[in-house]
Amino acid sequence: MESFNEDLKKSDAILVMNYTKNGKENYIGTNSLMEIGVAFILNKKIFLLNPPPECAKHELEAIEADVLDGDLSRISL
Repeated sequence: MESFNEDLKKSDAILVMNYTKNGKENYIGTNSLMEIGVAFILNKKIFLLNPPPECAKHELEAIEADVLDGDLSRISL
């Protein structure tokens, strides 16, 4: 986590690759959710490759994560 946080401080944004995993559509795990929180606190742009999973939908909408709907060309800083 410390290494990630140091890299994040130097970055403009994060990209969460939330694919389907173990039958859970658009899965975001605990570590990724923590990383999203750190990115939010550091005022970094947050991109989700796919729509947020239902279990975190409202929180990710509240922090205005950008949903790319699978299209990486939509990344814009």
